[in-house]
Amino acid sequence: MTGDLMNKCLSKILHLLFLGIFIFSNTPVYAINLAESKFVDPEYSKKISMDFKKAQLNDVLKIFSQQSGLNFIAGQDIASKEITLYLDNVPVEEALERILNANSLTYEIQPGSDIFIVRPVQKPEVEVVTRVYPLKYATVGASKLNNTISIGTAATSGVGIGIISALKAVISESGSIVEDPRTNSLIITDVPTQFPAIEQTLVKLDVPVPQILIEVEMLDISKTTGEQIGMKYGATPLTFKGAKRSLFYPWDQNNLIRKNRVTLTADTPEFTTGTLDASGLSFILQFLKSQTDTKNLARPRILTLNNEKAEIQIKTDEAIGLTTQTNASEGGLSSQAVQAERKPTGVFLTVTPQANLVTGEITMAIVPKVIQSRTGGTFEGKTFKDTEERGTQSILRIKSGDTVILGGLLRTDKQTTTTKLPFLGDLPVVGGAFRHKDDSDQERELIIFITPHIVTEEMLAQKSLPNFEPLNREQDIPTSRLEEVDKALAILEKKKL
Repeated sequence: MTGDLMNKCLSKILHLLFLGIFIFSNTPVYAINLAESKFVDPEYSKKISMDFKKAQLNDVLKIFSQQSGLNFIAGQDIASKEITLYLDNVPVEEALERILNANSLTYEIQPGSDIFIVRPVQKPEVEVVTRVYPLKYATVGASKLNNTISIGTAATSGVGIGIISALKAVISESGSIVEDPRTNSLIITDVPTQFPAIEQTLVKLDVPVPQILIEVEMLDISKTTGEQIGMKYGATPLTFKGAKRSLFYPWDQNNLIRKNRVTLTADTPEFTTGTLDASGLSFILQFLKSQTDTKNLARPRILTLNNEKAEIQIKTDEAIGLTTQTNASEGGLSSQAVQAERKPTGVFLTVTPQANLVTGEITMAIVPKVIQSRTGGTFEGKTFKDTEERGTQSILRIKSGDTVILGGLLRTDKQTTTTKLPFLGDLPVVGGAFRHKDDSDQERELIIFITPHIVTEEMLAQKSLPNFEPLNREQDIPTSRLEEVDKALAILEKKKL
């Protein structure tokens, strides 16, 4: 027992002498290697066991100090660092080395103290350089442009996001990337040896994005007109001679337009593909436009970037009911404000194109939708309107310049026609006997023609965008037919007057 006490006292004396050497040698900090220390008591080389899962470094060092007999503390910046370890009958020196190396830590001792301070391993100082790279074609993620063109709930994240992700895989641990939305630039800081790889990545990724010119024609036709187009022509569809244009349509071999059109309860019909001469498409368009009950809703041309949504809206902000809002005021009084409840109605079309420059094909996600209002119920003597929505979704692939036709979006228009005897029908009280009202329902169908074109930088430079020329150059409606249409329109105008 006395011998053990003498050994411990001797160890303490050697320890103090060792520390004194550091003080007089003006050494501020010294990293200790337990395996090479001669002042450490042999008792400290005993084996220990520890088992921790996501424990804080401060707690791990506390248990380690208790088992090893050494005093360890963690710096404030890493005291809460989580550590997971399992040690079974491992020497103190080896246990400490494994804990520190696995977590990028080291230890030091202050002069005049026997406390070991654990701190992070200091990274060697490296020379870094900062360079600014303005983006020519891509846009940084925080750009005002991206916030402006965000559509619906899916905001555009910016083409530059992909470039930044690629650059983060190229830069070193000392590198960083900062976006500057004002100048649409990237500020990159890194070691000089990394910049050749960074610049090579930028050259390959900051390239012009393909643009798509989308030509759309929307026609609102009657169901009768649609059935006239769908008349039987025998075993093959209607064909004409002339320059061919591929056409994708929901037709079969006997009827140009199928009768099982899209409704709220029916599944979307399968789309079959085929080719139709440009003159045949011209004939269909001219035939539809020549009908007095055909309405040409819109014929827009939209230029959009690859993989970006293009939206076409022909809508009306329609009042469908009333809303009452109660406002509290001072004195316990309240006031009610009645205002119209509005909802957009009309035709909505969303097209998202994706171009393949190698094959010249365009994949399109097409979402047409029709929202209309109809007379609903009554409440407190007031009539309200109900909104009805019809739509479908389709993803297809066609060649640049080909045309796809979407149909089958039906709706019912209620029409009231009043006929009366001249003069007598306008008399008060008794005039009702000489008037007659006829309520009828007319089924209407929305037909959409979509023609996408891949637009290259050369075409933009030469100002040679694809022209959606009227196809009546190849086949015109007979003059006699046009004269009949003009006469019918003139009669209608006179009746309106």
